[in-house]
Amino acid sequence: MELKRTWHVFFGRFGRLLPVQERAIPLVLEGKNVVIVAPAASGKTEAVVAPLIERYLKENWEGLAILYISPTRALVNDLYERLKDQLDELGVKLALKTGDKPRFDSKKLPNFLITTPESFDSLLCRQPQALRKLRAVVLDEIHLIHNTYRGDQTYLLLKRLSKVTENKFNVYALSATISSPESIGKRFLHDYEVVKCEGKNEIEFTLVKSLEEVFEYAKKESLKKLLIFANTRKRVEKIGCEIKKLWGEKNVVVHHGSLGRKEREEAESFMRESPRGVCVATMTLEVGIDIGDIDAVVLAEVPWSVSSFIQRIGRGNRRTHRHRVFALFTSEEERILLEKMLVFAREGRIEKESYSPDISVVVQQIFSSLYANRGGLSDEYFSQLFYDFCSQENVERILKHLRDLEWIEKHNEKWYATTKLIDFGDRGKIHSNIPDTKAFKVINTATQKEVGEVEGPIDECFILAGKVWKIVKVEHYKIFVIQTNANAYVAKFAPRVSLSAFYDFLPPELKDQFAPECAYR
Repeated sequence: MELKRTWHVFFGRFGRLLPVQERAIPLVLEGKNVVIVAPAASGKTEAVVAPLIERYLKENWEGLAILYISPTRALVNDLYERLKDQLDELGVKLALKTGDKPRFDSKKLPNFLITTPESFDSLLCRQPQALRKLRAVVLDEIHLIHNTYRGDQTYLLLKRLSKVTENKFNVYALSATISSPESIGKRFLHDYEVVKCEGKNEIEFTLVKSLEEVFEYAKKESLKKLLIFANTRKRVEKIGCEIKKLWGEKNVVVHHGSLGRKEREEAESFMRESPRGVCVATMTLEVGIDIGDIDAVVLAEVPWSVSSFIQRIGRGNRRTHRHRVFALFTSEEERILLEKMLVFAREGRIEKESYSPDISVVVQQIFSSLYANRGGLSDEYFSQLFYDFCSQENVERILKHLRDLEWIEKHNEKWYATTKLIDFGDRGKIHSNIPDTKAFKVINTATQKEVGEVEGPIDECFILAGKVWKIVKVEHYKIFVIQTNANAYVAKFAPRVSLSAFYDFLPPELKDQFAPECAYR
């Protein structure tokens, strides 16, 4: 296997390749597109990154050559920390770009960029010249965005990217839980190979009726570090407070999407560095953020799906590949459901999902494309961009509706962004389909750092980040707090909206036709 330049950096300390690496690396070296499906901690990242860097060095790729797209900012930051020393040793310039760290100097291009779909949109829209030398795109944890408006956006961005690059680029899709790799391949990769490695991890599964039972098992089995999953932010906060009575105040942290970045990073750091601890989390920790090795996973609620079940139990005992799992049940129906999920997980069976495009993404991509091309775009451009995604008739309806609303205008057979749209884009509002939530930012007055976001109005005291806070003052959409020991209820969180941010820009008849069955979760 030709890894002359990269073997010692990526695999030297192991002395061998893992199964997924043995199968995927030759395909990447040959320049083929690949869908990789393998369990957590199986070496998927290195199976793609190592051979891509080998090709980069061997073939003398120039400029920004590799784009690695992860679905969350936390994953971007985590991967950057994992790769920076290795790539620096090989002389490969690494950078990241997210909404938290948006700065990007096109005059000093990295060779390898890690980013999110939204920052990819921003880069392609505002600095397309930076992507001209691109040779490979990696879509990490593809299951998290497939069949969502973020997946639709990524699909259309790849089509736009193909018009910008000087060379044909490879695409790689990675996941631990895809029911149909072929559907991913046909959509995002076209001509592709599939590498699928079944998990052979041992699962020791115990059903329990309370967290007190889990605590007793943990003492008996000397389980020092546990990861507890719940389905909602409110439930995470509630469990976090409850179990401090069992594991101790200083040994419990919480992790969910409504916490500030610093709070989440501190929880992750605590779990990496502490010899003993418990973290209660939502799906934010289902994916591969580094929180060290976990002795046991606890399912405090029945997961949303079998794929979520697999992702969650896969977070435990990543070094030994022996998963110690506890699952709470409150009824006979829950017990039966958990046992069925366990059978499916052991057999590698994942529920199939039907795909339906979110055509509100058409609006967002029209805005992004016209903002990027001030010289205007033809009807033919949009016909090609949205071919096989949205019917020509509906594209025309959307364009006309946006013209009527004075977002765009047409002159001499070309569409142009109006001043209204340019101003909207200048404020950075055109790159993300994720809707804004009208939430209050909670600021710790002692540190002036953001604790997280809550929905108002709220009680004088509330629980957030596993701590009790007392309101000092409220200004605009900011709540300033101090920590207290008073009794309190868990904060209210703004509902997660499944509608794209651009749904309201659609013509009324298309809103009715394409409205999701459930807009909130």
